[in-house]
Amino acid sequence: MLDTKTLQRLFKYKLCANEEILAAIEKLDSLSPAREVAIRTLSHAYVVDQIFAANMERRPHAYASSNDDLAPSLEELFRDTKASDQWYVDYVSALDRRQLEEVIDFTFTDGAPGRMSREEMLMHVSLHGAYHRGQVSWMLALNAVDPPVDGLTSYLHKAEASSRRRPEVTTELFSLDLAKHDVAETVSSNRVLNDGAAEAPTCLAEMTERVKIAVGNDAGLGKTLKFDLRGEGFILIDGSSVTNEDKPADLTLSATIDDLRAIGQGRLAPMAAVMTGRLGLSSMSVAMGLRSKMQELFVKMR
Repeated sequence: MLDTKTLQRLFKYKLCANEEILAAIEKLDSLSPAREVAIRTLSHAYVVDQIFAANMERRPHAYASSNDDLAPSLEELFRDTKASDQWYVDYVSALDRRQLEEVIDFTFTDGAPGRMSREEMLMHVSLHGAYHRGQVSWMLALNAVDPPVDGLTSYLHKAEASSRRRPEVTTELFSLDLAKHDVAETVSSNRVLNDGAAEAPTCLAEMTERVKIAVGNDAGLGKTLKFDLRGEGFILIDGSSVTNEDKPADLTLSATIDDLRAIGQGRLAPMAAVMTGRLGLSSMSVAMGLRSKMQELFVKMR
C-alpha cells in the first residue's frame, strides 16, 4: 500500500508532466487534425480526474460521459488541468491511512455501480493520465514534434536533486579556489577538462567512420540524410558521400552520439527513442518512407 508521501510525489509529477505535454501540443500546427485529437485526449483525462475527485468526496458531478461534446481551447485545458492537478496534490497531502483505505460506492457514467477505495481511485487517476500522455506523445512524434521526456525517474531527479545525489548546479560548484587546492589537484582538474574537450571530436570521427563503412559505395537512400548529434557535430549522407557538413537535408535525425550508437547496436529501439524524445525527426513522413533502408543502414553500423 502507498503512503501519502509517495502519492504526493506521484501527483506533483503528474502536474509537471501535464504542463510539459500541453506546452508541446502548442508546437503542433493550429490546423493539424493531430492538435485537436491531442487536446480531446487530454481533455478526456481531465474529465475523468474531475469525476473521480467528486467520487472521492462523495458529491455529485455534472458529467454524463467521460468526454466533453466540445473540445476546449488549449489555453482553457492548460488552465483547468493545472488547477485540477494542484487540487489532487493538496487533497492527497491531507489524507491519512484510514481515509486512503476507506471504500466508497459510486456510479460510473454508464450507470453501472462502482466500489473502490480512495487509494485505488488515486492510483487509477495517476495511471490513466500517464496512459493518455503516452498516446499524445506518439501523436507529437508522428508530426515531427519532440515529445517531452515523461518519466517519474527524470522528474524525481530534477525535483529532489540534492536527495538523489544530484546537487543543483550553481556557479559556486565550478569556481576554483586555488588557496584550497594544491598544484596536483589543479593539474588533475585541467587534465580532465582538456581530455573532455579532446574527446568530442574523437567520438564524432569514430561515428563518422562507422557511417562511411555502412554507406559503402552508396547508401541507397535516394535522399539526403543528416545526423544532428546535438552539440557534438553533424554527419551528412548524400549518396556515397559522408561528411561532417551542416547542410540542409531531406531528413534530419537528431540524437546524441551515445543514443545513435545504442540504436546502431540494437540496444535502443528507434521507435522507443522517438517516443521518448531521444531521437528527433524533421519529417515523420520522409522517415517512414525510408524506414526499411535506414534499418539496413543501422544494422551495417553495428
